[in-house]
Amino acid sequence: MKNFGKNTKILLVILFSITMALYSCKGSEKVSKEVKQAEKAQRRMENDFEKEYRQAIKQHNKIQSKQAKQSMKQMKRSQKKSNKSKERVLTDRLLNSNCK
Repeated sequence: MKNFGKNTKILLVILFSITMALYSCKGSEKVSKEVKQAEKAQRRMENDFEKEYRQAIKQHNKIQSKQAKQSMKQMKRSQKKSNKSKERVLTDRLLNSNCK
């Protein structure tokens, strides 16, 4: 009987320490307002950069002559066809992610 009480106390101490460890980890996940604002500003800057890049691409394509546009289309099509043959098989991509 005396061992039963001792084992129960040890078990309770272990359970208590595990729960305290879990709750303390969740407390560290809170992020300050400054960090959130910095991340938001970073995302906004990235979005602005992407918009400017897309606009620059559109402007570049507008400037090109008709013949250049046609050759770019043909090149895009031929690249698509040649790259399709180099694509790995679905099972290979799923099972062997470290392959080429």
